[in-house]
Amino acid sequence: MKYRGLLVVSLLIIGLIVLPVTRTIKIVMIVVALVLLLFLKRGTLYVILASRALDGKGKGGEERAWRLYRKAWKAGLEPKYNLMMANLFSQRGDAAVALEILDSVVKRAERFKKRDPHMLTNAKTSKSMALWILDRRDEAIELLQSIIDGGWIDKNIAVNLGSYLLEEKRLKEAKKLIKESTKVLDESPGMLDNRGYYLYLTRSYHEAQRLYDSLIVDREPNFPEAYYHAALVKIALGKHRTAIILLQRALECPFFKTSTITEGEIQTLLEEQTPLVGNDVGEDDFIADVLARPLYEEELNDE
Repeated sequence: MKYRGLLVVSLLIIGLIVLPVTRTIKIVMIVVALVLLLFLKRGTLYVILASRALDGKGKGGEERAWRLYRKAWKAGLEPKYNLMMANLFSQRGDAAVALEILDSVVKRAERFKKRDPHMLTNAKTSKSMALWILDRRDEAIELLQSIIDGGWIDKNIAVNLGSYLLEEKRLKEAKKLIKESTKVLDESPGMLDNRGYYLYLTRSYHEAQRLYDSLIVDREPNFPEAYYHAALVKIALGKHRTAIILLQRALECPFFKTSTITEGEIQTLLEEQTPLVGNDVGEDDFIADVLARPLYEEELNDE
């Protein structure tokens, strides 16, 4: 039952009120009950304090937030909140802590998988991300593949496993995954990005360009890999000016530790394109119709 602890304490307080004891004793006993409630819910309290510290701008706030999040986990939370907290550690904090939390979530989910089978799948998917960040790449791939071998696939698994296989240049496996996942799932932006990057890696540049042009126009992805990979395709086709714009767009996206590309890598590639614009294969219509914004117009005018 949800809020079981709150219900128990509430009944206890009501019972204390009707007890035939002095008022002073009732007050003391009610205070004790409220303290007990705070103790039972201290995990939630730690999460609230940690979230405020993480969102704040004060010095040392982020470090304090991670300490509080760890206390929240140790104090005990519902599995779904532990899963959310572990993902936060993977994206912005310490992946080793995320893995520790996820191991406990997976262990519990395995005991209760008949009650909530999706919790086990979600926990393993998140665990793969922590493993990947910790450079335990083969383990991350094997974990997701085991879920698929067990008869389940969803968009998160397709995107994550596809990204891992492509980064490791395991192209035959990536091709098989892309083909099989598109039979049973509507392609998300992440899945389309994986297909486009596969086409790039296999030098099908024009097909990859058609895919990325459509992805960026129609779906407007909010993750940097899509724009970075699209830029690689444009560079391969000699369209350096468009690549510059795509790389700038990539830098506007949020970056996390789970990202497969860093801001530094994008910035380096961006700087390498500027001297090549003179030999550019023009693509003015695409720039004007799809990507043009005041920032980009100023850049083109400067040239």
